[in-house]
Amino acid sequence: MGTGGGMRVLIADDTIVTRMMVSSWVRDMGYEPILAQDGAEALEIAFRDGFDIAVIDWEMPRLTGMEVIRQLKEHPRTAYGHLILVTGRSDQNSLIQALDGGADDFIRKPLVPAELVARVRAGARIVELRNRIIRLAETDPLTGAANRRSFLERAEAAAADTERRQRSLSVLLLDIDHFKSVNDTRGHAGGDEALKRLVECCGMVLRPNDLLGRFGGEEFVVLLPETNAYVAVGIADRLRQAIEAMTVEHAPEPFRITASIGVSGVGADGIDAALRRADDALYAAKKAGRNRVELAR
Repeated sequence: MGTGGGMRVLIADDTIVTRMMVSSWVRDMGYEPILAQDGAEALEIAFRDGFDIAVIDWEMPRLTGMEVIRQLKEHPRTAYGHLILVTGRSDQNSLIQALDGGADDFIRKPLVPAELVARVRAGARIVELRNRIIRLAETDPLTGAANRRSFLERAEAAAADTERRQRSLSVLLLDIDHFKSVNDTRGHAGGDEALKRLVECCGMVLRPNDLLGRFGGEEFVVLLPETNAYVAVGIADRLRQAIEAMTVEHAPEPFRITASIGVSGVGADGIDAALRRADDALYAAKKAGRNRVELAR
């Protein structure tokens, strides 16, 4: 999902002239147009790549605009997109039907460039505000990592998608070693700084599509898409080494920390079972001396 000038606008219309025309207007606004020639293709693109704003024609082959809107609102990845329905219908009942059916806005044909641009800009303002609120609701305020609820929601969706597509998915459960001692000797401010530095370190090691969450206290979790458990062990060990090598800057003097990591693949039994296995592996890493990576058995 984009923000500001990076807004991604999905344009779904079965008429190539309309698609090209709206695409040109959107591009002139500094936004990125994404084109779909019918409702089915619009859903495929939306579920795969996401979008911020959608301009959707009501009358299309395969799936109507109203059917597309209903499915977009039901899917967790696309539920918060701003949906503008375009139609040649002019009666009030159609407007009511569109808004009741999930459309956020409504434009009548023939399209007027200034009106469409104004409505897309209004949609962009709504999307920016909505995204800001969502980020606040989904983010751990201290570290910027995903909070527990947000992580689990996204991980469950990823697990279902992985099972459907027969792909690999793994999780890491990470715990800072002797964190109580850090708080006791460096104070809670020092402990907070260690948590923030760890998240910064994870950001440098992990890949763009990996998801880092804070489960609470000094415990963090990482979701690794398209990654089997054996590859995940290698990623976990690079992460462990990077944490061991980093310095936490805190008065009166800098200090270092280490972390133990449990690794598990996500199978047909779902994300909760994988997290339990990763937790068992984390316990084994702690028991074996800490500052280690263990793969779930």
